[in-house]
Amino acid sequence: MNSKTKAQLVLAHGAGAGSKSDFMQQICNKITDLSQGEIKVIMFDFPYMQIIEQTGKKRPPNKMPVLVEAFIEQVKQLDLNLPVFVGGKSMGARVALETILACEQQNIADIKGYFALGYPFHPVGKPDKLRLDLLNSVSTKGLIIQGERDTFGNKSEVERYNVRHNYQFKWILSGDHSLKPLKSSGLTQLQTITQAANWVVDFILSRPV
Repeated sequence: MNSKTKAQLVLAHGAGAGSKSDFMQQICNKITDLSQGEIKVIMFDFPYMQIIEQTGKKRPPNKMPVLVEAFIEQVKQLDLNLPVFVGGKSMGARVALETILACEQQNIADIKGYFALGYPFHPVGKPDKLRLDLLNSVSTKGLIIQGERDTFGNKSEVERYNVRHNYQFKWILSGDHSLKPLKSSGLTQLQTITQAANWVVDFILSRPV
């Protein structure tokens, strides 16, 4: 590991695209660059995504226990003498929360912080089916970066939710579920991803170790 490394971040992909997707590669590269190598980002593909990569055929995500086990395997390979952070995009953000709980229960690692890049607060078109129980069962300090027009939970919806105070919220101007802004905003998706990466870097490097 680079001698400059001060923290490690395991970042999980969403349901529809793996770690090699443009979004995941861009956020990883930006966090690495902006932290000047002080944050080591670890990405991986869940088992179902590995099969998709091998076969080229679509298939649904694994059940949550399988996803969590794959995430835990990544955590176990880290240098646990350095601070560990976890997070993900959409589905990956939900798995990261389950991983925090599993790490606590199994005494695997002390997770220092959590990130969501577009948290799926509810299924698209079903704002009454909220996914707050898991979010509110975790006490780890967290940062949720959400597009203002995210169809899984937009700003006007989320600001009404009863979410634990351990989470900070950062909003991407006119961003969608992949933080992509409207053209009218004058921003590009790469600019919003850079903004998100800046927030992640600030959050991690400001944590007491």
